[in-house]
Amino acid sequence: MIETHAHLNDPIFDTDRDRVIANAFEIGIAKIIEIADSPQDWEKALALTQSYPGRILCALGLHPHYALDWNENLNETLRRHLQSPQVAAIGEIGLDYAKSQAAPESQAKALIGMLKVANDAGKPIVLHCREGLFGAAHDNLFDILKDQWKPKTQSRFHGVMHCFSGKALQAQRAASMRLALGVDGPVTYPKNDALRQILKSAGLNSLVLETDSPYLPPQSIRGQRNDPSRIPDIARELANIFQTTTEEIDRVTTQNARELFRF
Repeated sequence: MIETHAHLNDPIFDTDRDRVIANAFEIGIAKIIEIADSPQDWEKALALTQSYPGRILCALGLHPHYALDWNENLNETLRRHLQSPQVAAIGEIGLDYAKSQAAPESQAKALIGMLKVANDAGKPIVLHCREGLFGAAHDNLFDILKDQWKPKTQSRFHGVMHCFSGKALQAQRAASMRLALGVDGPVTYPKNDALRQILKSAGLNSLVLETDSPYLPPQSIRGQRNDPSRIPDIARELANIFQTTTEEIDRVTTQNARELFRF
């Protein structure tokens, strides 16, 4: 299985990072995508990929929490880092109307700046979107993508909606833009029947597995630190949703991840 979204450079892993990674590989995780969503983490992510060549790749981006840090010089720094073959995507980027301290206008400006780099580099994008007090984040995100994002490849997927939490119509709009849907621990929560139904309607061919470690632990370890070894929890839940085997979930989501990140 492929872990498509983890934050292994989070300080919570400082005491046992190598053991956590080794454990993930031992249980069958083939590759991990490390997400560096703050410029201060970009070089750390690249260093991690160099410690695990071929097993860990990374995505570099600017989370909407850090939207006020965006400037043109940041774009140039990102472009230089993208010369590394270990950088598989740009992200996570997007809009967060729930917790970001930046105004929606500042978040949109930063997102558009990051999309310019993605357009030039031809890299897939990892999108963060969370609704909140400032309006329709998903609708605003899709409108920005429609106007500003110009994918150049013919890949089946041009990006991924990380930890998808939108509605059925938003899942359909994501599919029309060739965006995969990232599935995390919340799919295992007892009260998330609506999400399970939306993912079932979207279809297994649209989904990739992710943990968002150390966040969003599945129900089996809720309240504890999450890590990539919990990917099988998510796969088992999807097997229940689609009435199939975990082997089939593994096969399809692995192929989806490979087409998304182009390895």
